[in-house]
Amino acid sequence: MKIKTDFVTNSSSTCFVVMRKGNVTLGDFLKIVGVAANSRFKDIYEELFRLCINEETPLEEAVRVHRWHKCGESVEEFVKRIFSVETWNRIENARKAGYKVYMGDLSSSETAVECFFCTEAFVIESDKFILDATNDGW
Repeated sequence: MKIKTDFVTNSSSTCFVVMRKGNVTLGDFLKIVGVAANSRFKDIYEELFRLCINEETPLEEAVRVHRWHKCGESVEEFVKRIFSVETWNRIENARKAGYKVYMGDLSSSETAVECFFCTEAFVIESDKFILDATNDGW
């Protein structure tokens, strides 16, 4: 029997869906979340933007290779199981309105900002951008 006696950690991860119509700049994103250019919280939301916008993978591709994907499971089944029926409906409505849909992951073992957002469930929504991070595993 082996017993680990040094530092032990338990990290968690969560995934999110980004739906956007056209390009969303950092300035657009800060306006959407209501963070002023001189806010003390600007850096936090700049990192969230980088995590969720700059590393977009199309939904179907992201689901196909995701570690939580079950063999034979459709994208719809995956989203409904991992997120909710409400999220799937949000995706369908966004696509009908011309939005592109992407999915990504956050991990609690990365930066403090990523860890913070990984442990929260939230939706950020505007007329050209939706971030659904309601898959909260904590």
